Amino acid sequence: MTTTIEDRMILLRNEQARLAPIEDEGTKGALRRASGSLLPRPEPGRGYLERLTEYTRISVQRWRKVLRRRQRPTPDKIEALARLFPHYAFWLVTGITDAANGHVAPDNAQTFPERLYAQSDGAFQYFRRSLVLFRRLFEESGVNLEDDHQRMYAAERTRPLAHWHDSPLVDAACRVAQSREYCELGEIWASREKYRADELKRIWPTSPDGRPWVRRAKDAKEQGLSFPILGVDPRTAHRDHWDLYYVPRAPCPTRFALSVLNTSPAELTSDELERVRTWLEQLQDDDLSVFFQYLEHHGIDVELIFPREPGTIRFAWLGMAESEIDRFVNYVQSLHSSGMRDPYPARTG
Repeated sequence: MTTTIEDRMILLRNEQARLAPIEDEGTKGALRRASGSLLPRPEPGRGYLERLTEYTRISVQRWRKVLRRRQRPTPDKIEALARLFPHYAFWLVTGITDAANGHVAPDNAQTFPERLYAQSDGAFQYFRRSLVLFRRLFEESGVNLEDDHQRMYAAERTRPLAHWHDSPLVDAACRVAQSREYCELGEIWASREKYRADELKRIWPTSPDGRPWVRRAKDAKEQGLSFPILGVDPRTAHRDHWDLYYVPRAPCPTRFALSVLNTSPAELTSDELERVRTWLEQLQDDDLSVFFQYLEHHGIDVELIFPREPGTIRFAWLGMAESEIDRFVNYVQSLHSSGMRDPYPARTG
């Protein structure tokens, strides 16, 4: 369990509510046009929720139920926010980011394993133009979007024999592809890729001292100049805004991300053993593989916990049986009662 989609929706709403209104003298009204975009978007700042209601046509009462945790987010709300903030869509649904490719999180959201918050204007424009063109395709094709059968028939590719056949939308797609609107998408992509190399140098420089602002700060320091910045978080002051990943102040490499797994089973306290047990009861995804690595790392024979059963196939995502968890806990407790240490010292690699 990590953050929930409700948590992330609330963070997104809070970010928009605190932002200052967009300054645009050329456009009036509750909905303003985003610069360089064909999609209108609600103006941030005070009263944002009411403008979001106007934009999405989802009642303010329904939005409030989700934001006050009285109702689970429904598909229409998730889709509305993902289309309105395509650069946040990946984070909104998964909780993680892919910042180098434009999938970022709001500034007020704590992210991990990446920590880069810098948005790519090229990626943002590419996402929004793609959304417009996707809508153009269905408008051009004349598909009745209220008819589930028509919509699915238009959306699905088929494979009658050896090759995939495009859906009936392909003819409309070819017509749309001849338009200037569609050509502009390619131009946006080319522009984005042109600047990608510079952005990657900021994110992943050949040397930490190679970033332009680092060089300028170094030159200023050599000249005796000082530019103090108030309010810096001391926990992250050693890191750069463009760092893609977290950089510990004092690196101390460990084998496992879950710190308790780095402790030898024979040295686990009662609280730590209970923490490991809770983790084993809630295994997800490839956690079981990690537990196998844990046993190997601490020199424990896997068959002590998982007796070999010929012909049995395990599915990692199903986790461990209660009897297997008990077997591991009993093994650790036997080490404690006998005063033994692991038969082999834990490896550090």
